[in-house]
Amino acid sequence: MLTLDADLRARVADEWAQDGLMEHASVASFARFTLHLLAVGAPPALVDEALQAGRDEIEHARLCFRLAQRVGGAAVGPGPLPLDGDVIGDVSLPAVVRAAVAEGCVGETVAAMEAGAALERAEDVEVRAALQIIARDEARHAELAWRFVGWAVQADAAARAAAEDAFRVVLAAPAGAPLTEEADVDRLAAWGRLTRRRRADVRAEALAEVVAPTAQALLARA
Repeated sequence: MLTLDADLRARVADEWAQDGLMEHASVASFARFTLHLLAVGAPPALVDEALQAGRDEIEHARLCFRLAQRVGGAAVGPGPLPLDGDVIGDVSLPAVVRAAVAEGCVGETVAAMEAGAALERAEDVEVRAALQIIARDEARHAELAWRFVGWAVQADAAARAAAEDAFRVVLAAPAGAPLTEEADVDRLAAWGRLTRRRRADVRAEALAEVVAPTAQALLARA
């Protein structure tokens, strides 16, 4: 095992555990997205892919929890997922498009690029194998969201307006203050962990190089 002192070991284990919890919550997100697709009459192929994406997230959670346990030495797993309130939300086509832009076109694109960036410098064999799966699947999930939004903006003028506004909001959001890089960046990278600064850089790159031009091309076709 690549050497980690006690503090870094605890941090790496905790971060992989937190990733596991987020992946676990994404299972519910894709279940909701599947219901949204059904509610707006999306093509069956998109519904099928949304169901598969939920299954992918189950595997991602398992991989993350396993790494957290391996590094930290304690069993890690999800607890009950709170489902209070309105878990389905607005199922109008414009609202579903807004959610897909935020969670899929942006969120999954950023997640795929973060996993790819982590993979570039990861050294542990099991970490690399997990990141390869996660990066591949998250890229496919992003493509699913882009295809859905493309279908929606072709089908409905209000959906197009919602997509335009959603992309405008996310792309116009001001960047945060520059972050100072951490001293332990190399040791964290070896275990597939990105620092806050590296995450911010990847997000900025994703927005500028993927989200903005893809949104422009998508809306130009509508």
